[in-house]
Amino acid sequence: MSKFSPERRDALKSTCRLVTVTALVSCPGVKAFAAGGAMPRPQSKGVPQVGDTFVFSDGPNKGKEVMVADVVVDARPLMAVAQDPSTGKLEEDAGESDHATVLLYRVAPEKYSAGMNGETVEGISCYSAVCTHLGCLLSDWDASGKLFKCPCHDATFDPLKEGENVGGPHVRQIPYIPIKAVDGKLVVAAKPTGYIGVKRG
Repeated sequence: MSKFSPERRDALKSTCRLVTVTALVSCPGVKAFAAGGAMPRPQSKGVPQVGDTFVFSDGPNKGKEVMVADVVVDARPLMAVAQDPSTGKLEEDAGESDHATVLLYRVAPEKYSAGMNGETVEGISCYSAVCTHLGCLLSDWDASGKLFKCPCHDATFDPLKEGENVGGPHVRQIPYIPIKAVDGKLVVAAKPTGYIGVKRG
């Protein structure tokens, strides 16, 4: 027969749960999360990294670094790829294909949501170009609505609302990448605001 009564066993279980939660909250750098939740999924390899610059992904300027002046106000988004300036290698060569591809879009700075304050450059925002539905590149552009659009299944995203999904398949928003200007070049200033690509599992 067990040495512990049911009441004592239940009391011990409650104490253990309390100690575990307290330890999680007390440990620096450890985030507690609700029961049934999950820790944030780590980024796949090949996404833009802090300090990266951008190069044109196609056209006559393919491979040339993108400057602030290259992104025109209210024009179609410019598609570019993140590059490690110290090696000259594209980030996509180190991991998932296309996950380093971004859309650079420019409007009057005051048009962006308050949540993007300080994370754009002279009205230029930088978004992942990978659709969160099935991973196609957001190569289409809704000129009348000023929206990023996926050519595969018409998922549509609003760059003025932090990449919110506003049409087509109901999926999560596309993350944006905080940027800054250094010597006239656009440079990644911080990690992407969300997981780049399609979340599976």
